[in-house]
Amino acid sequence: MSKVLYAKMKETSYENFIAWCPYCAYKNIFNRITDLKTTEAIGFMKVRCLNSVCDKEFNINGDSINPAFQMLVTDCYDLKQEKKYSYCILNLAQAFEVFFSLYLRVELLYKPFSIEHKDGKEKLEYMNELSKQLYKKIKPYTFVKLRNIFLNRVLINQPLKSLDEAEKVIKDLNSLTTTPSDTKIKSIPDARLSELLINLTNTKICELRNKVVHKLAYRPSVEDVDKAIEETRSILFPLASRLGIKIDDINWYMSHV
Repeated sequence: MSKVLYAKMKETSYENFIAWCPYCAYKNIFNRITDLKTTEAIGFMKVRCLNSVCDKEFNINGDSINPAFQMLVTDCYDLKQEKKYSYCILNLAQAFEVFFSLYLRVELLYKPFSIEHKDGKEKLEYMNELSKQLYKKIKPYTFVKLRNIFLNRVLINQPLKSLDEAEKVIKDLNSLTTTPSDTKIKSIPDARLSELLINLTNTKICELRNKVVHKLAYRPSVEDVDKAIEETRSILFPLASRLGIKIDDINWYMSHV
């Protein structure tokens, strides 16, 4: 039996895993949902070449493990090259919202669960129920309200030690939707974090996104895109590092909390 080959050339994005067939060199664009049937990072998978003339099986691996918000940002470089500037702006605004949501999952679900798990308290069902509550709670929030919840939770700076504490915070998220003052943000001891949060409050990516998708159907320029990519990277990437937001995988936090 001949050995099944691995794709040596590949590209990964938020939606797709692109792999060149090692037999016929066909560029296979595998959609993660439709073709691969998973949103998990691909450590190993056997696929079949989409070129009907070839149709051979081969293996793929080495997927990106970056969190979704980072992948949405990096996808913009290909979109920019294709001059799909409007889609760049949509991706970047979404990256902010995805980052805010990830932060809330990590702080309100993953970390409290990990602490209790270490104490021998198995509360997976409880955490799953809180996950549903959190999703339902933040689903209707606009960009600004979700951003404000993120800002206020960071400023409170009180790590949760149990899922019971997390449940109370989730139920009271409506009280955190007001934009904190610059004075309050600048008063925190961590000067670098303060600077990043101020930059976050000043970003206009949401307004630019609204111009693109609403009645104006605004067509952004490459200058708009370059500025937005740089701003997004300069805010989200160091914020994630500063706050310890690594990946969207509870197992990672269970071994690091």
